[in-house]
Amino acid sequence: MKQSKIQDFDPHFSESSYTVSRDLLKNYEPQEMSRKSHCSYDSKNNTFNVTVLGESYQVNYPSGDVKNCQGEDFDNYSAKIIILRYLMNAKGKSDSEEMISFKEFPDGPLYYSNFYKRCLQVFANIGNEMPEALKKYMASINAIPWGKGDHSWQFTFMPGVRIACILWLSDDEFDAEAQILFDKSLTKVFNIKDLAILGDVFMISLKTFTFSL
Repeated sequence: MKQSKIQDFDPHFSESSYTVSRDLLKNYEPQEMSRKSHCSYDSKNNTFNVTVLGESYQVNYPSGDVKNCQGEDFDNYSAKIIILRYLMNAKGKSDSEEMISFKEFPDGPLYYSNFYKRCLQVFANIGNEMPEALKKYMASINAIPWGKGDHSWQFTFMPGVRIACILWLSDDEFDAEAQILFDKSLTKVFNIKDLAILGDVFMISLKTFTFSL
């Protein structure tokens, strides 16, 4: 039997990293964050509602506590961090249509090998070994086929954050390969470490969905 190339995925962003971002949120004005992030803010309950890959989250202001849609705590610190970083740094509507790779972001080459291992290889191996599960996942997040590679999609990661994925299946000569592209305007929103966190959240979501089928 051919051995699977899909490896266990361990998020490497900790509670302490989340605490740093959580404690910064109070320094920003909530209505301004809501306007720029396209995430609704309930001023009566002091709560942002943020959707990430089809899952809803609640962010309390000014504490910065991030809960799931039931108002319960959860331990995916990568998701908590990227939600807070986006609320604080979103710039509003983008007019950019250009999509760029991780390597093309400032400092991208320095962190590319880690992103390749943790995100691109994981996506390629899941798509190659579980293509129907990948298609179901993409349908679940309302991804739109893009017409590139063997399979490709564009989708909204969170309000105002656009991503595209391309998959090339393996053959007799080459292993499966993948590419993940990001809206160029995100270079003004996320630094390269934020982008790595975003990739982690995407892979956690993908693996949770496909392995539950």
